[in-house]
Amino acid sequence: MASSVFKEALATPVIPPPPATDSSATSTVSASLPTGKLIALPEEDGDSLILILYILHFRTQALPAYISPDALIRVGVLATKYRCAHAISRATTQWFDRIFTEMASAPNNASETLKMIQASFILDEAMYFARFTGRYVRTSPPNIAKSALPTSEQVPEGVRRIKSALLQRQAEIFAALRLDLDLLTDPCSIALSKEAHHYIDCPPDTEPEAADLPLGSDGEPEKPTVCAVDSQAAPLYLGALRDAGLWPPTAWGATRTAEQLIEGFDRFREPEYDDCDKCEFCLPLVEAFDQKLMLVKKLHKERLWGLCLDCFTAGGVNRGECRFAHVKAAMANT
Repeated sequence: MASSVFKEALATPVIPPPPATDSSATSTVSASLPTGKLIALPEEDGDSLILILYILHFRTQALPAYISPDALIRVGVLATKYRCAHAISRATTQWFDRIFTEMASAPNNASETLKMIQASFILDEAMYFARFTGRYVRTSPPNIAKSALPTSEQVPEGVRRIKSALLQRQAEIFAALRLDLDLLTDPCSIALSKEAHHYIDCPPDTEPEAADLPLGSDGEPEKPTVCAVDSQAAPLYLGALRDAGLWPPTAWGATRTAEQLIEGFDRFREPEYDDCDKCEFCLPLVEAFDQKLMLVKKLHKERLWGLCLDCFTAGGVNRGECRFAHVKAAMANT
């Protein structure tokens, strides 16, 4: 039931053993009962095979609480060979959870993360595939092309496509972070634009009437005063973004990881600015920036940083319900 390969190997008739020739020998097994069949697997990894057999025979109490990423890959490769990866996938969750928890509290190790990506793909662990690919994309510098996925002759073809998918996903993540930055700087750029230039209590592109201006000491109307509330707030916010290393994007450098930028957005605190002198035609820059910052932080919590296994297997966007919940891009021709 668990493996078509084992089923085929066990399908041949079982030949009963010959009767004992020693008259003193006694049999404790009835001759009418079928005997087991011995399948020789001398070339296989015995440690991985025994773990698979423990799972298939519900001997979960015999399973170790932890195995290394290398051992988990070997189990996955052997399970793929004998077509029982789905049958053992639920029992391997404890190993994935233990390794993911330990990696989260340890320094970034790209090679170990890549091994876990391969293992989660082979064993069809959708949740940990998304988590480990997200960890790799977020914590690896932009030049992750220098790293390589472990390969094996028995590794499924899909594993060989993971690397290019990770590179593409990382490029998409940095593009998304630039858009997040644009959301924050947009109110500032509007405040500094020519369209927002206006006089106090006067709409943009208009000048106050001479009759509305106060008279000077010489009896003539004073020159209208430009409202500087927005033009003073915008540089203050842009300066705070620059001090945080978030703006402009050229300050990110080639070694900043997506994780560092995400933490920078999360730690960013708005500068204190008193806009009590604003007139009715000033932009609500302080409120707009606060709303944009809350939106960016919300997007960071909801965004799929890594890869969805169901979408990756489908070769694009899975049209059905994915096992790992995430926001999907609009599908073409729908």
